[in-house]
Amino acid sequence: MIEKHEMQPIVSIALPLMTALLAQRGMQFIDTVMMGWLGPTALAAGAMGTSLFVTTILFCTGVLSAIGIFIVRAKGSDNLTDIKFIMQHGFCLALLLSIPCMLIIWFIPYILLSLSENQLVVKETVLLLHGMVWGLPGFLLFLVLREYIAAFALTRVVMMVSLFSIPLTFVANYILIYGKYNFPKLGIAGIGYGGTAVMWFMFLCLLVYSIKHPVLRKHIVLQPFKFNHITFRDMLHIGIPSGALFLLEAGMFLSTTIMMGYFGVAALAAHQIALQCVNIVYTLAVALSMATALQIGHAVGVKNPAQVQRTALLSFSIALLLSAIIAIIFICATNFLVSLFLEKGANNFKEVYKLATAFIKIAAFFLCFDAMQSVANGALRGLKDTFVPMLLSIGCYWVLGIGGAYYLSMYTSLNADGIWYGLTLGLCSTAIILVLRFCRKLTNM
Repeated sequence: MIEKHEMQPIVSIALPLMTALLAQRGMQFIDTVMMGWLGPTALAAGAMGTSLFVTTILFCTGVLSAIGIFIVRAKGSDNLTDIKFIMQHGFCLALLLSIPCMLIIWFIPYILLSLSENQLVVKETVLLLHGMVWGLPGFLLFLVLREYIAAFALTRVVMMVSLFSIPLTFVANYILIYGKYNFPKLGIAGIGYGGTAVMWFMFLCLLVYSIKHPVLRKHIVLQPFKFNHITFRDMLHIGIPSGALFLLEAGMFLSTTIMMGYFGVAALAAHQIALQCVNIVYTLAVALSMATALQIGHAVGVKNPAQVQRTALLSFSIALLLSAIIAIIFICATNFLVSLFLEKGANNFKEVYKLATAFIKIAAFFLCFDAMQSVANGALRGLKDTFVPMLLSIGCYWVLGIGGAYYLSMYTSLNADGIWYGLTLGLCSTAIILVLRFCRKLTNM
């Protein structure tokens, strides 16, 4: 039986992170709602652009998650002097990652034209991403500091910064979309530039906090240092497979978004609405996954296998409970959720509304599996086991998930609904395999 005191460490880290990540989803929610104000074409472009940007961010999040694992292991083994070097190399990693990622975000929308995507949608997508891309380096640096602060169980400040960024996102978007206070009227591009301003603001807030905090400032040294290729290589050895695993899942959703484009603007807009709802559950699971990875990494550092097992059991239990509650909400309040994104006078309202309600009801069935696979991924990351889970996920996400979505949507009467049934197949299979992988690793400890 799990004691109350055992829950406190993981809950104290996970709850603020959940709130912080939900706040970030809140920013995306605001972006989506304001895209809806600009019309279905802008909403469809938002579906495309947001998917591309978030896919890139998720890969970087996985890569940079190695920083937190290295820090908690250094803490667990009392090697506190190593933390400064970990942070210095973490900042370097974030900046180096930003260069290829910015190039990808800048040029990838043009590739969509060769895939027969709607030209008006692609044009709006370019405007959105070319505004948003300049915030990427700031957000990656923010992720480094988030891992650092979470490793010291000080996640409340991350929560506060993220919550404050919600109204800031609305204000920045409103000013730049409609050209208020002598700013140019940018339309959907204003959402991109507004996001850039908010991302840099979030990084600077955590940087100032870290420099002023009596414990954190000891390991933040903003000066030239001797680059250690071994430390950097070890980060990449853990981080790249972890990032690739995030990318495989995000790539599955991105591929289905592109696939959904073949069914028209209404289907793509409905897909974006359903994805925003599903992302709420995924956000909670990711926060729990981060906390699980840190706690398990610390338990490994102090050589306590029993604590590894109990932390995993607690995390899986919380994941199941939260996802089950939200699944019930999805089923019972589907119409209300869809109405948050659409105005009745919008073009294709009835078609978008019908498709979105169907997608959300399908999604309710795979929420528990999605949460379980996310937590299992975090637990394995805490054990520094990322390469094999990445290989296993290729088959689940890309063969069963994307393959199933393509077949069910293109070769059966399910049409657009088949894409969401394919997503269900990919996520369920991944959850089963990763949980079994973690159980096997436990028996060998």
